[in-house]
Amino acid sequence: MIGFCRLSCYDTDVRPRVVSDKPPPRSSRELVLTALRERGPMSRAELARYARVAPSTISAVVQDLVADGIIVGSDGPRATQRAQPGRPAGWLTLNPAAGAVAGLEVGFDFLRVLLCDLAHNIIGSGRCELPDGHTSAVRLLAARRLTEQALAAAGLTHSALIGAGVSLPGPVHHHPDVVKPSAILPGWPRVTSDDFAAALGVPVSIDNDANLAALGEHIWGAGQGCTECITVKFHYGIGCGLFVNGTLVRGIGGAGEIGHTCVDQRGPLCRCGKRGCLDTYAAIPAMLDALRPQHGALTLPGLMTLLAGRDPGAIRVVSDAAGLVGEHLAAACNLLAPQRVVLVGAMSEAGEIVLAPIRAALHRNIAPNQLPELVLGTLGTRHTALGAVALALGESDWLPGAPAHVGQPGGWLGASTDPFVRPEAPS
Repeated sequence: MIGFCRLSCYDTDVRPRVVSDKPPPRSSRELVLTALRERGPMSRAELARYARVAPSTISAVVQDLVADGIIVGSDGPRATQRAQPGRPAGWLTLNPAAGAVAGLEVGFDFLRVLLCDLAHNIIGSGRCELPDGHTSAVRLLAARRLTEQALAAAGLTHSALIGAGVSLPGPVHHHPDVVKPSAILPGWPRVTSDDFAAALGVPVSIDNDANLAALGEHIWGAGQGCTECITVKFHYGIGCGLFVNGTLVRGIGGAGEIGHTCVDQRGPLCRCGKRGCLDTYAAIPAMLDALRPQHGALTLPGLMTLLAGRDPGAIRVVSDAAGLVGEHLAAACNLLAPQRVVLVGAMSEAGEIVLAPIRAALHRNIAPNQLPELVLGTLGTRHTALGAVALALGESDWLPGAPAHVGQPGGWLGASTDPFVRPEAPS
């Protein structure tokens, strides 16, 4: 179980984050509820700007929603104790007792789930390992079991769950959402968001892990307040999440696959089926292979230990890989001219050992655009699961109703009368 954590959004930009087919909300009431669901705590002034209506209109809508118990303010019994430091008084949020959303990160050999209430607080989490050679059916079953365990640990029943977002380590085609057949993610033949919805029993949206890492950092981490941003996931594969004009670029699926740009057409065979991809030269497996003659069968923790001990061979291999990532990242920066580049993934833990060569490569290769700010992500290992939460909140059609149920035992929260359980400590 982890300590209480609020995930409030501070930026006031009101443009969309994820392209969606659902119709936009129409009434001022729907706009207020949608904004609070997607963005978390907001002030009346922010809500007025979001809805593009007069402050007096927002005040009337807010007054009715507070009276109905659907939203709570900074003077509420819970909000007073949990207000975010530095945030001005008078912020509003959906009643945390109205429901929960799950964010699932599906890795190659693990599953992670985070639960958030509708005030954007983490209220539960869980993780499990997956067996070698498992199928998509095994993952779907494990996703259901892990989600149910997290709900139970948070004192909630399944009826509290209103939706889920799922991150996958491979290409996803959008509208409709379906996993693209590829050697990158074998064993997932045409799995769709509907398959996950059937397994979890709630509406589900799915996306690539790099996209959702970027979305998590954009909403709650190092990408906050930045409308033009590239988030690079430097991991066992190398992917990018792209924000342009405040919106996550998804394309039809596969946007940001920087790891599968070609370094050498005659290079090593990549898992995608092409030769000489950036992944084959710069991702974690390539670095471990390069160090094998000196250090044998090395693991990622072993590599990080070598870097911490300033092993010259390890530093050289990692620096060369980071510089290569920087060169290809510079090409993306020349196209998009981002304000900021956010680095996440396991190799971000190496700090300046990877930042310095990436920064140098950007400086050499970006022209005539201004150099972007290069920073580390701030969400630790949770960026992707939090991005899945944000995806579910942003794409959900759910809006609260039936205010008589809010916060009552046996209502939307099942038997629990206090949803603010203490989840596990941040990693």
